[in-house]
Amino acid sequence: VYNSMSIMVNCATPYHTDVNGQQQWLDMLIMVGNNPPLDFVVTTLNLWFQYNPGTIIAMPGSVLEHGVGYADGNHTCLAYYMWQNVHQSVGIPLCNPPHISDLQL
Repeated sequence: VYNSMSIMVNCATPYHTDVNGQQQWLDMLIMVGNNPPLDFVVTTLNLWFQYNPGTIIAMPGSVLEHGVGYADGNHTCLAYYMWQNVHQSVGIPLCNPPHISDLQL
C-alpha cells in the first residue's frame, strides 16, 4: 500500500537514500515525458541505467543510494513510496522483512 506520492518535474536529484522508508519496502519511480534518456544512478551498487520515458523502477530507496542527472527536455518523475508514520496513524500493520523461508520451493 503506497501512502505517498511526489511529482518531480524537470529537475535532477542529488545522490541520496530515502530516510522515511523501511528496508523491505520498494519505492516505485515512473518516468514520463519527451526527454532524451537520463542517467539513473545507483551508487551503492555502482550501476547506471538509462531512464527513458516509460521506464518504471522499483527499488528499496532507503537502502540504495541513488540519483538522477539533469537533461534537456520536459520530463516528469512520479515517485510512489511509503512512510512508516502514515501506516501507523491509520492502523495498517507494517510488513516483516522477507526471509528465505518465505519462499515456497
